[in-house]
Formats: sequence, structure tokens, C-alpha cells
Amino acid sequence: MATAVPTWLRRLQFASLTPRRFSPKEDVSSSTSLKSSVQRNIRNNLLEQLPLLTKPAYREGKASEPAAAAAPAPAPEPVAAPEPEEDEGRGKKGGKGKGGGGKKGGKGKGGKKDKEEEEPAAAGEDEGEAQLIDDIWPKKEALGLTKCHDRISIYTVNQVPLFFNHFDGPFVPTLRLLHKYPDLLPHVRVDRGAIKFLLAGANMMAPGFLSAGGHLPDGLQKDDIVAIHAEGKEHATGIGKMTMSSDEVRKTGKGIAVEVICWIG
Repeated sequence: MATAVPTWLRRLQFASLTPRRFSPKEDVSSSTSLKSSVQRNIRNNLLEQLPLLTKPAYREGKASEPAAAAAPAPAPEPVAAPEPEEDEGRGKKGGKGKGGGGKKGGKGKGGKKDKEEEEPAAAGEDEGEAQLIDDIWPKKEALGLTKCHDRISIYTVNQVPLFFNHFDGPFVPTLRLLHKYPDLLPHVRVDRGAIKFLLAGANMMAPGFLSAGGHLPDGLQKDDIVAIHAEGKEHATGIGKMTMSSDEVRKTGKGIAVEVICWIG
């Protein structure tokens, strides 16, 4: 039997992109940009709570560029090797003036070339170290905070909602972000019979996950945030929080298994 959903959970339907149920005038109390130190702390917490964000970010053509750059590199090496030897020999025969000039020129030009070569190398390292979170929240972009009633916080980048949380609770991705990166959260699935209740915002009961059309992975713990899928549907239809572990759900076989936070509706 479905239980009443708390008011603060209903208001989080903003994350499921249903603006008709979210009124900025009524629900938003303030909006501001966060300090850099606070942003770093939030970034670290996101990386801890959502391991997928630590994965390397995809860069188109990244694999082919180094291969193209590495191909010509071996060719100039054998050609460049004998040339300095001949120049050094000529410099010694030419006298101190020419030799000294060669050394000075080598220092000045060589230093500039080294710096020029170091800069693209550093850029390449930055690209290689880019993580998935950098695609979602670029380092140069400021994180905005929108505070709502009932201690709900919505975090935005360029005014686009990405995550939200309640008080000091875990960060939850919006459904739009989850649809773009489906593996951000563990997947659970309810059978067809539970779909209408999920779309109405009801909490999900254990039988819906244990039936033939449902799916409950092993290893989930109490309070884990999960993506709720429905039988026969491609994308997540909601996001919820486990009220008990996977093992406990299977043992009891009844009661609320997932407390629904936001849903499509």
C-alpha cells in the first residue's frame, strides 16, 4: 500500500524537469554563486559519492592525435643526429668566435624551443587527466546554489540544474543528467504493475523488485541512491533511496524497499 510522500520530496520534482509543478516564486528562497573553497569541497564529495565521475572523459580524436604525432617523431631523429656533429666540428675549426657564437645562439634559441615544447606537452597532460565530471561541470565554470524551502539545495552550472540534496544528505543527479549518463547510479527495476504507482510518486514496495519483471542487484546497502527503471522502459523513470539492503529486501519480501525522491510525471 502506497504511503504519503513528504512535501520536500514532492518539491524535488523540479529535478524531473516538470516546471509546471515547481514555482520559483513559491519554492525558491535565494540563489547565489559559491566560494571556490566550497566548490572544491562539493566537487570532492561528488567524486566520492558517484565513482563514475572519476572515469576519464571521452575526447573525440584523442587516440588518433597522439598516434599521428608519434609517427613522424622517429623520422627526424636519425637525420638530426649527424647534423650537430658536423656543426660542432666546423665550430671548432672556425675558432673561438664562431664557437662562442654557436653556444650563445644555442642557449637562447634552445630555451625558447624548450618552453614552446613544454606548453603543448602540459596541455596534452591536462587532456589526458580530464575526468567525466569535467564534461558535466567544467573547472572554469562556477557552481551556483539555489536554496529552496525545507532545506533543499539545487546546484547549477550556467543555470542548468545538475544535482540536488536535502540538508546535508547525499548529492542526487537530476533525471536529465541521469538520462545522459545512465551509469551514474546503480539500477533497480520494478515490474509493470508498479509503473502507475511510480508515476504517481508512491514509494516502491519489495514485491515489485522481486517479481519476474523486477530486478534488484546484489550489494546495495541502506540509504544508497538508485536509479529506478520500469519493466519495458529504456530510461530511468525515477530516483530513490534504499530503505534496506538488497539482502534484507529479499529476506522480508515486503514493505517499502525504495523511498522515491523524484520521478517522471
